[in-house]
Amino acid sequence: MNLKPAGVVQVPAMSAALSPAARPLLAGPLLLTLIWLVVEGCTLPAAGAAAPENWPRFRGPNGSGVSATASFPTHFGPGTNMLWQLTLPEGHSSPCIWGDHLFLTGFDGAELLTIAIDRRDGRELWRRGVAPAEIERGSRNGNPASSTPVTDGRRVHVYFGSFGLVCYELDGDELWRRPLPPPITQHGASTSPVLADNRIILAVDQDVGSHLLAVDAATGEDLWRIDRPGYRRGFSTPIVWPQERPTHLILPGTLRLNGYSITDGEETWVVRGLPNEMVSSPVFAEGMFFVAGWTPGSGVPSMPPFDQLLEQGDRDADGALTMVEAPNGPARRHFVYVDADKDGRIDREEWLTMSEIFDSSRNALLAVRPGGTGDVTDSHVAWSFADGLPYVPSPLCHRGRLYLVRNGGIATCLDARTGKVHYQEERLDAIGDYYSSPIAAGDQVLMISQPGTAVVLRASDSLEVLARNRLGEKVMATPAVIGQTLYVRGEQTLWAFAPEK
Repeated sequence: MNLKPAGVVQVPAMSAALSPAARPLLAGPLLLTLIWLVVEGCTLPAAGAAAPENWPRFRGPNGSGVSATASFPTHFGPGTNMLWQLTLPEGHSSPCIWGDHLFLTGFDGAELLTIAIDRRDGRELWRRGVAPAEIERGSRNGNPASSTPVTDGRRVHVYFGSFGLVCYELDGDELWRRPLPPPITQHGASTSPVLADNRIILAVDQDVGSHLLAVDAATGEDLWRIDRPGYRRGFSTPIVWPQERPTHLILPGTLRLNGYSITDGEETWVVRGLPNEMVSSPVFAEGMFFVAGWTPGSGVPSMPPFDQLLEQGDRDADGALTMVEAPNGPARRHFVYVDADKDGRIDREEWLTMSEIFDSSRNALLAVRPGGTGDVTDSHVAWSFADGLPYVPSPLCHRGRLYLVRNGGIATCLDARTGKVHYQEERLDAIGDYYSSPIAAGDQVLMISQPGTAVVLRASDSLEVLARNRLGEKVMATPAVIGQTLYVRGEQTLWAFAPEK
């Protein structure tokens, strides 16, 4: 472990200071709050005062990426406003924070790891591993530890595509595990579990057998499973709505955005108009859902007739195409995608299904009003936008503005209520792909490129770059903010940055 604290007082782990009989009390939200206040040297807040902020899932509160009360240093990096840094096993999951606990996942080549860290000084509190029977198929940029944990301050839940769901108490005791088959995709899993109404809900969009799964958060027992026929591989993490007392799960997928009942998984409404493959996750703000999707070649018919392909390549005349038989062009380029059942052959039904999906695919940002039943495309889409769209990063809505960033370091800012352009496809001068989603705190917006340049923008109607911070390490994960501390996970390092006192 490479731990380099910078001016931090070492504090023993609270769980170590308690008797074994008392440790389960750590699961109580009230005691967690008391422990946090004592450690921070604070007094109890007066009635009506805000509780300590948490970042309990991917992109923080309900996936918004916004810290309502926080700020973070404009200038940061190794050696600059660095509170501490910690070397970790590789992984792409983002920080999940409750009180003084920060949770991440990693992969050490043998085990899939859940790691708990004291967020104040970077000390590792515990790590637990599970051994997968096999590692899921993934892309060159993929990692088996890509999904972000979710917590409610009592338990922490993690998902590994190569294993399934695992639940731990905050002190690391395993409560339950729910093994699941690896998802059938070309890139591996990256969706993260969400927590609502004592349910852990997992979106499993894959090349065949897409579905939603809900299990009891306390026991791991199945509550419901809803198939999603017609949906192919997807990598989005759902959000819940309304945030205070959720009744619906909001999830984009192949060609559309859906609302599902949290109680039983029943589909309530659908909006059409998205691309064939969704990676970016939705957000809710300003009274609307915002979802953005982009894939290469979307909206351009490019799939030739299947009979034409058979004439060109079906050497054994069996009415299907192997990879060797597939002619150059869409059949060869999209072979793994089209071959839904992964039997090494493309048959007529698989080809026709994907041809219809590709022909209907549209790159778009949609602003959708909640409510309605059935197909509400014509009645509930407030506005849409088709330029500067991200492939992986999710939209960010902050102070009435919607921010987008796409590969190459190209940023766009729109009025969230109307779609009016504030600035469009302007360069951040931080080239490279973008996998990390933007976040915001106070009057600053943060976007981080895969090569590791963290660009800080002023939250305003015009593009104003406040800093370009070089981290010197690849970044795929989305950062988190608590108070004035920014937590950034690189390829091998977790950093905590805070203003110098």
